[in-house]
Amino acid sequence: MMRLLVISTTLLALAGCSPAQQAPDNNAAAVDTAANAANDTEAVNYIAEINNMSDTEQQGVFLRAIRDADIPCRDVTKVERIEGQGGVPTWRAQCEQGAQHLIEVLPDGSAKVISRTTP
Repeated sequence: MMRLLVISTTLLALAGCSPAQQAPDNNAAAVDTAANAANDTEAVNYIAEINNMSDTEQQGVFLRAIRDADIPCRDVTKVERIEGQGGVPTWRAQCEQGAQHLIEVLPDGSAKVISRTTP
């Protein structure tokens, strides 16, 4: 009797370890499409929010992006929107020390900082 109990318990434990059934691919594709649509909407919102900020607020946002990229900058003194490559929204930010950085705002709302190296 004890032997039967041990075998039954082991079989139940193994049955609980079997992988869950995967959702049909159609549902996964629908979820991906919905997520992509949500991401596109959010990207437009990030750009709109930056465009609607005052100069001082934009300077603060881009100062944070520059510092997050581990680039030294005491303060951003000037920000201007420029035409980016491939339709990516891009701004030029000038630091107090005179260094200029290009900042691309990506569709997920993250910022890509591009800087020139000094000779």
